[in-house]
Amino acid sequence: MSIRPDKWIRERALEGMITPFEDGLVRDGVISYGLSSFGYDLRAAPEWRIFVNAFNTVVDPKHFDTRSLVEQTGETCIIPPNSFALTRSIEYLRIPEDTMVIALGKSSYARCFSGETRVALVDGTSPSLAEMAERHLAGEMFWGYSIGENGKLIVSLLDSPRLIGRDSLLALTLDDGSTIEATPDHDFMCRDGSWKEAGALRPGDSLMPLYRSVFRGYEMVHQPMAGFYEATHRLADDWNLRSGIYEDQTSTHRHHVDHDRRNNNPWNIVRMDASEHIRYHNADSYGGDFDPVEHGAAIKDALHIRSQDLAWRLERDRQQRLRAERFWHDPKYEAKRKELLQWHSERWTESEREFQRQRIARFWRNNTEARLAQGIRSRAAWATSPESRRQNQVIAAFRGTQGRVNHKVVGVRELKGEHEVYCLTVPEAGNFALEAGVFVRNCGIVANVTPLEPGWEGHVTLELSNTTPLPAKVYANEGIVQLVFFQGERPETTYRDRKGKYQGQKGVTLPKL
Repeated sequence: MSIRPDKWIRERALEGMITPFEDGLVRDGVISYGLSSFGYDLRAAPEWRIFVNAFNTVVDPKHFDTRSLVEQTGETCIIPPNSFALTRSIEYLRIPEDTMVIALGKSSYARCFSGETRVALVDGTSPSLAEMAERHLAGEMFWGYSIGENGKLIVSLLDSPRLIGRDSLLALTLDDGSTIEATPDHDFMCRDGSWKEAGALRPGDSLMPLYRSVFRGYEMVHQPMAGFYEATHRLADDWNLRSGIYEDQTSTHRHHVDHDRRNNNPWNIVRMDASEHIRYHNADSYGGDFDPVEHGAAIKDALHIRSQDLAWRLERDRQQRLRAERFWHDPKYEAKRKELLQWHSERWTESEREFQRQRIARFWRNNTEARLAQGIRSRAAWATSPESRRQNQVIAAFRGTQGRVNHKVVGVRELKGEHEVYCLTVPEAGNFALEAGVFVRNCGIVANVTPLEPGWEGHVTLELSNTTPLPAKVYANEGIVQLVFFQGERPETTYRDRKGKYQGQKGVTLPKL
């Protein structure tokens, strides 16, 4: 089967395939509709049935509860967050017996990118949207980065990457040299958390950045509002907790099932008992060629780097204090503590304990000046040593202060012609990060239409799903979906031949048994 161009569509439409028919693409002041190069854009009728789950209804296509559908007429329709609405096409279609028709959502509602646009995933890869769409059809799931409540960076499920249709694109160039190809109406998150359409961005605009670093083999991401780096596998663990995969438990560690520290897909993160986790990795890591001196030096360097962060030191001290308090008050050690206290009270007389206290006090008084002078000399020597310079470089790289750009827009230009465009859905947050390191809004409206079979005719019933956490507006008498026509051989049995139950439907038609 081959896709048919505008000339073929016009000829068939004038023979009655599309009524009423608009010979050309109407754009001025509306979401485009009519004949395009390789398709036809249908309009939505001003008839709406909006799903409002006031009766706590389960959506069952075999036993659909119509009480949850609120009927409405008007030039616009507001679809509630994570809900849907039904409408119909203004056009009445009569599909030729050798033609199959597929409906694609309008990019004006979807907000799209070119198929080559790469998405940042938490498993360390960055596939293109076109590649993700193919893998999604095979059942694969994807997780990426989003800005959640209160500006916190989270791990989120990136659902239903898909081809939307064809549209015009802008090319946005960032200050790191990367280019993003997006539809002019696609929203980009600015550094202050506000949103701007791609067509409204100007050189110098600063976008919300995704900063990632690798530390000891683990990916760390910068929390843009809090200002510190956090391990990505902890954010994946948070996703598991939010999704009820497992419960939060004390004295547990987060473990990478496949031992790949960069693979932070939530299914690769599990909780293990802390002691068991340490023994597990010790058995795996400490072989015959294990060098304890080198290992200790690496730990010392890592702790020195982390200790430069005041917030980390304060949190470490708090955690240590809590552990000490839990240990001290643990009933399991109460008998042992009493035994040790009794032993000390019997070992030393009061005069001997006083002698020891005075000896220690004299030692500290006599050595205070010497210790201070030695400390000053040691710090001065350390500050000029090669080791200090090396560690400062490591600290700077870890914090992302060297060579880091703030993802400012440096150029915006229009690309010639129309291009295949793709997008995806992020149910939890409504936004996701591109590999270029900026955050963008996800698809807003998903249009679901059953393929139109050879020999079918009627008004097209459209299901419009709002996949965002915000209300979404759609417009009547303007473009809503794009039809693509595929012509081949006439099938042995057409939809008309088998007298399909949706043949000749008018108005909004609900599921039939």
